[in-house]
Parts: sequence; structure tokens; C-alpha cells
Amino acid sequence: MYFVKKTDNRNTLLDDFNNFFKGSFLSKDMKTDIEENEKEYLVTVDVPGVDKNNISVDFDDNTLTIEINQENEKDNSDKSYIRKERSSFSMSRSYYLENGTEEGIKAKLDNGVLNIVIPKTNKPAQNKKLISIE
Repeated sequence: MYFVKKTDNRNTLLDDFNNFFKGSFLSKDMKTDIEENEKEYLVTVDVPGVDKNNISVDFDDNTLTIEINQENEKDNSDKSYIRKERSSFSMSRSYYLENGTEEGIKAKLDNGVLNIVIPKTNKPAQNKKLISIE
């Protein structure tokens, strides 16, 4: 391991290395908790900075799929950036929920946290259902 002394406000090689592992690609991961009780599954997903119009949630064959397609506006100005980290990205995660049912699924986005409630049933899932986010 080596250390680089920071002499001004510019990023050093060590800063770039740390930002790579702490920030850019890892920060775009959907951190998820799935809680189960007798009646339902409670899914909590961190999606900071993502608008609900850029999130797609569907339930098909006992599988919950969450997709994010974040498009940042193109900057066609003559601005000169020292650093530009905000970018467009897409990601998807799927979770198998054995006794979940598409009837009565609710999804709500609140302060960068997506909360999804999926009722449980003893019947197998029938059809794919796209869930709207409140």
C-alpha cells in the first residue's frame, strides 16, 4: 500500500482509487431488504436520486423484477467540467418470492426508498402484472 499526499483541492491517484471502490459503480447497486411475515412480503429497496418514472416493477411467475433506466440530460453547452460523475445507467434485479401473489401488490417511492408490499397466497401465480408506483 502506498499513500499520496494531497497538496491542493485536486484529486490524487489515491482519491480516484477510493472513489472507484466506494462510489461510482457500487453506489448504483439496489440495496434490498426482504421481510416476510404470515400475510405478506415487505420489500425495501434503496434507489436514491431515481425518479419513479424511471423505475419499472413487475411480478411474473413468483418473481419480482425491479428495473431502473436513468437517463441524464445531454449537456450540449460549452461548459468545461473538472469532473463529471453523473451518468445514465440501467440496472435490474429479480427476487423469487415463492408464495407471492400479484393481487393487491402495492409500491410506493418515498425519499429514495422504494417500498413494495406483496401479499402471500397458497395458489400459484397466474399472470404477469406491472405494478404502478405511488
